[in-house]
Amino acid sequence: MLEVDGVCAGYGRAQVLFDVSVRAESGAVTCVMGRNGVGKTTLLNTVAGLLPATAGRVVLDGADITRARPHRRVRDGIGYAPQGHGTFAPMTVAENISVAREAAGRAGPEAVEEALELFPRLRPLLDRRAGFLSGGQAQQLAIARALVTAPKLLVLDEPTEGIQPSIVAEIEEVIRTVAERGVAVLLVEQYMDVALRLADEVAVIDAGRVVHSGPRTSLEDGEAQKLIAI
Repeated sequence: MLEVDGVCAGYGRAQVLFDVSVRAESGAVTCVMGRNGVGKTTLLNTVAGLLPATAGRVVLDGADITRARPHRRVRDGIGYAPQGHGTFAPMTVAENISVAREAAGRAGPEAVEEALELFPRLRPLLDRRAGFLSGGQAQQLAIARALVTAPKLLVLDEPTEGIQPSIVAEIEEVIRTVAERGVAVLLVEQYMDVALRLADEVAVIDAGRVVHSGPRTSLEDGEAQKLIAI
C-alpha cells in the first residue's frame, strides 16, 4: 500500500504540489485525474523519487521512503512506467526487459516470462530495437519493464495516451490482472471512460491540490467532471 501524506514538491522556486495526500491500496487501482498542467505527473515523479518532496511523507507498506533515492524505491517495490514510455531506444526489447529486472534485484528470471504472458505481442519483437517499435508496442514494453521488477506498487503515467483502441483494451486488461494479483496500481489517466472502467478510487487534482477524492462512482458528480474536462 502507498500513502502520500501532505506532500509538497516543485521545480526550483516553482511549487507545484501543495499538501497532497493520496492512498493506493494493494489490489486496487487508484486513478489520478485533472486538467493538463495541474501536477499529476509531478505527483508520480515524487512517488518514484525522481523529484524530492519538500514537505510531507511517502510511505510504502509502512516504510517511510520519502528520502530514498529512485533505485532504492525500485528495490523496495515501485515499478514506474513514465509518460512517453521511457525505454532504451538503442536496446532490443529483450535487453530492455532484462536490464530492468536485473537493476531491481527483486525478481527471478520467471518474471520475464510472466511479463511476456501479459503482453504476448512483445514475444515476436524481442530482437527488435525499442526505437523501432510503434507507440502501442513501446507502451507495452514500458509497462512490461515495470512489471519485471516484481512491484508492490505499479505507477503508470497516462498509459493509454495516443494508443490505438485495440492495444488500449489490452493494457486495461493487464492493469486489471495486476491489481487482482494484489499489486497496488497508481495511474494518471485523462480519459473519463477509461477511469470509469478501471478505477476503484479516484483523486482529482487542480492547481496542485487534491480537490476531490472518492470511489469511482463519485466521477458521475457534475462538479468532479468539471475539474477533469480539458
